Amino acid sequence: MISDYSKIPPIIYESAGIIRSDDSNNSNDSAYLKRKLNYYEKILLEKELQLRIVQDEVELLKKNMNHK
Repeated sequence: MISDYSKIPPIIYESAGIIRSDDSNNSNDSAYLKRKLNYYEKILLEKELQLRIVQDEVELLKKNMNHK
């Protein structure tokens, strides 16, 4: 986990549609919050997909180990 958010490269914020200077000034702006929510939903979906892929790989390895 990152403890110092100032060390996060600006490209991370830009790819999420977040302007770094907006972080403190417009944190209650509905458009800003919607972009932020959309970004986190996208990340969550990507992580869920990665998890499913790894779970499938584990199951396949288990099957292969049982057949030997």
